[in-house]
Amino acid sequence: MPRDPGSADLSAIVPVILAGGRGRRLWPLSTAARPKPFLKLPGGKSFLQKTVERVAGLKAPLIVCAARHRALVMEQAQAGEIICEPEPRGTAPAIAAAAHLLAARGDPLMLVMPSDHAIREPDILLDAASRGLRAAQAGILVTFGVTPHAPSVHYGYIKAGEALENGLHRIESFVEKPGRETARAYLRSGSYFWNSGIFLFSAKTYLARLKRQQAEMHDQAYKSVRSALRRNNSVFLDRESFSACPALSIDYAVMEREAECAVIPVSMGWRDLGTWLSLLAAAMER
Repeated sequence: MPRDPGSADLSAIVPVILAGGRGRRLWPLSTAARPKPFLKLPGGKSFLQKTVERVAGLKAPLIVCAARHRALVMEQAQAGEIICEPEPRGTAPAIAAAAHLLAARGDPLMLVMPSDHAIREPDILLDAASRGLRAAQAGILVTFGVTPHAPSVHYGYIKAGEALENGLHRIESFVEKPGRETARAYLRSGSYFWNSGIFLFSAKTYLARLKRQQAEMHDQAYKSVRSALRRNNSVFLDRESFSACPALSIDYAVMEREAECAVIPVSMGWRDLGTWLSLLAAAMER
């Protein structure tokens, strides 16, 4: 279980958990009606439930999912709020909707994470988040780079540059999935880290950078929240506005285009369980 993060002043962070999915990975176990985040793992808990456990000491999570999966989220997790997408548009619009919702209530820090990863040592993630607090509060887009233990060709990489305080580094570049020989060179260099897809930044920082890089997405995401239908703890984004958002990942839409970004290298037993082989390997590590 995650440690109590109060001493590190993490209690003001809002976890934003991305639980979208089309049910294409891990098919036929994963389907459109019940995609990977909601599948039960060995031990009886789902990917989503394990993700929520990792941030148990922070504020109640904001979970972003497809509207059709709202009932599954409510069944499996206690969320502060649920943002319901009318259709998938990628991680950048999903995070934008969450940021618009949160920015209207102040400027909280958002710890954004996918719901379908395995992390054996979540305490290390929270410790890294505590080291990234000052940078995130100062307007830096912070991400977490996993120290590679093998020359994987299945993950994207982040090249770390100039060292900053608290173990952070400026990001020199993002690299797509490499070939085997290139991956071996990355491993030998010690400067490349697997791209975990986990981020820490303030709501207003993300929106300001999104406005600069993807103005249409920023504006349409705002409209989708402003015109949303609210029921209990659920926010149903306006279909017309949200569907007008360009379908892009946060890496392509923002991170690769911005200079004020930093990476925190971490070794936390991380895996992206996107294939049957990776799922088997994670099960064997238990």
